[in-house]
Amino acid sequence: MAQIEIPFSHEMAIAAIEGRKITTTRSEKKGKIGDTFDIEDPRGRMMGFATFRLLDVKTGRLEYIQYKCCRLEGCASPEEFEQVWKSLHRGHFTRQKKYFIHFFARVV
Repeated sequence: MAQIEIPFSHEMAIAAIEGRKITTTRSEKKGKIGDTFDIEDPRGRMMGFATFRLLDVKTGRLEYIQYKCCRLEGCASPEEFEQVWKSLHRGHFTRQKKYFIHFFARVV
């Protein structure tokens, strides 16, 4: 197990800390099962950060992630997922492109 870095936007950090986000999709694999990472609470309501552990890493097309994993990603709908994705990726949203889906759980 290793301590890894996975950056999150303000909104997605809050979603993870609140337990509404349990996956993160990235263009590259960020770690291995069992690795841990910290997310700082941008609201300053906690002891500063929460620790999470990677449970699994899978690959999938963005279209699959949009429709099957949108709630796991902290979004209420596939449409919201697409909107959030575009805001984080300079308007890009390539449905057929494959990405790494990182499943995680809070440990502290």
